[in-house]
Amino acid sequence: MSDAAPRPPANLAGLRARRCDPLILAVRMDGRPLHGLTAWVDWRLGGPLSRLVRGGVIPQEGPLLLPERRLLAAGRLVLWRAGAATASDLARAVRHLGGATVGLCPEDFGLTAAEARRALGADAVLFTPETA
Repeated sequence: MSDAAPRPPANLAGLRARRCDPLILAVRMDGRPLHGLTAWVDWRLGGPLSRLVRGGVIPQEGPLLLPERRLLAAGRLVLWRAGAATASDLARAVRHLGGATVGLCPEDFGLTAAEARRALGADAVLFTPETA
């Protein structure tokens, strides 16, 4: 996907339009509700990501890998604390997973699309955040 191509929205319709594996999701640990693409995925799956966050299961520094869920139009899920990883960190983790097409919403991690594209490559699916 080139930088000129439109980015799919960071919601369930966007996931159906551009399947990815793995899907990297940002989680906040500040007590506020999940946001962005992570919130949509959590809603679709019935709240398991929120329960993992509340249960303190998300690692401080690294990712948490979850298996593919049949209710979701994506492969494996990688949960990572927002602010705990650079674009290069995300790319390094994805290389070790051997995924076909990584997907994420860079803005959920505080990254720009350009940073994510440089680190993850031209084939990465970069979702665009929804505007209120």
